[in-house]
Amino acid sequence: MVKSGKSKPCYDIRCFCCYRYEAYNNKVDGMLGSIINRKPKPKLEKLHSPNVHDRPGSVAYQKQIEKDIEKDIEKQTALLGQPKKRITTIQVILILADMLLVNLGFLCSFWIRYGWPFPKESFAPYAQSFIFLTMINILILLSFKAYKNSFRSSWDMFLKISKGLLGATLLSIVFIYVFRISWSAFPTSIFGISFLVNLLLVFKFNQWLLKKNKRIKKKIVVVGRGDIDISEIITKKAYIEQYQINHFSELLKYKDAHEIIICDKIQDKKDMEILVYVSQRFGINVTFSPSCYMSLLSDKFNGNDSFGLIKTFIGKQTDFEEFLMLSLDIVGSVTFLIAYLPVIILTSILIKISSPGPIIYKQRRAGKDGKTFTLYKFRTMVENAEKLSGFKPVVSGDSRITKLGLFLRQTRTDEIPQLLNVLKGDMSLVGPRPENLYRIDTHKALQGIRLAVRPGLTGLAQIRSYYDLAPNHKIKYDYLYIQKRSLLLNIYILLRTIPVILSKKGS
Repeated sequence: MVKSGKSKPCYDIRCFCCYRYEAYNNKVDGMLGSIINRKPKPKLEKLHSPNVHDRPGSVAYQKQIEKDIEKDIEKQTALLGQPKKRITTIQVILILADMLLVNLGFLCSFWIRYGWPFPKESFAPYAQSFIFLTMINILILLSFKAYKNSFRSSWDMFLKISKGLLGATLLSIVFIYVFRISWSAFPTSIFGISFLVNLLLVFKFNQWLLKKNKRIKKKIVVVGRGDIDISEIITKKAYIEQYQINHFSELLKYKDAHEIIICDKIQDKKDMEILVYVSQRFGINVTFSPSCYMSLLSDKFNGNDSFGLIKTFIGKQTDFEEFLMLSLDIVGSVTFLIAYLPVIILTSILIKISSPGPIIYKQRRAGKDGKTFTLYKFRTMVENAEKLSGFKPVVSGDSRITKLGLFLRQTRTDEIPQLLNVLKGDMSLVGPRPENLYRIDTHKALQGIRLAVRPGLTGLAQIRSYYDLAPNHKIKYDYLYIQKRSLLLNIYILLRTIPVILSKKGS
């Protein structure tokens, strides 16, 4: 971490958590990993020029900051931009089928070894433990990723299944030894024969199902090549038909496609309109390469056009996921309101006796889908500050802010009443910060993305830096959050917000 001449922490974007909380943040990252790929979050680059760092007001410093923010956004795009992995219907079918096939394999092994009927003294141990043996086989196959939607080749599938079944066979033998089951009653030859029979049954059935099932055979249309390796995408898809095109206008020929992969930046409104039309009209899923996300936020697309495009490709959750996230909002807001009750009472008294005016400041803000709502905050400015001076962004040393208000802003105590907004359903605990209506009206191209989900108390943009980000940078972080929105990511952001509040820094 870069420090200035004094022994004080550096609050630069490159060390987005003060070193006093570095251990805490590392622990949080270790617990949750990276919510995206289950990998440790890459550290931000250090500032190599102490001269630039010591002159925060200089043009060179500002340019360096802009560069570092863009680098960080690119890194987060690569991490957050990938689609979420969910268990599919075909995977459930494979698992259930293999449960039957594994036991069929054991029965075939007994028939090969003993003929019919099976001797009771040999078959009884299996009858008593077949559930456990079945679960061992399925769990080991899962751990060896034998239930993917696709494989590079049949040989790749065969290797994964054979490794899984071999591991399950060895573990089953250990199980027999630990529980002291008689070898004469349950001979090892049964396991050897069952391994070969199960390998044949499981492999052939899985191969047949993946190849013959029409529902998982996908038609993929790739637009351009850009900087993404198409083969990498293709190998992750299940038995697909690939079509390579170079112009967005050609998309209209592929109305029956299952997915469109965009590898070229969107250059003009016509391309955008075609993409929106095809996706909405024919229900085709659209995937972007990481470098293409930023083209969605281009100044070329303004007003409602940009908002329409963003809403088309917003990360979607299942009803159950939405229920879990709503439950987190309700339980979390009630818990925080109860915990902060003494702070709420004390703050209300201090505001009333320190300056004339109401305790709660109310303002109309833009919520989900552009619907306005009343935002609640503890008043931190002089009475009627907005009416007297008009709408002006708050700056450092703003004369409108009271002494108590400055402390409330630094500690984020002024945001506590927004927990009521969360309870009412106007806001969420995590999401893009609700913007002023004036900014929404004057910057529709940039601000439209914030309206795709409910605004939040904290968000990805708030934990990525310790000073006010430019609106266009906040928008990019918000877009990444919206694409990867999930319960785990919300919990992660809430935990990472704690050091932001304690350090009295942040956007």
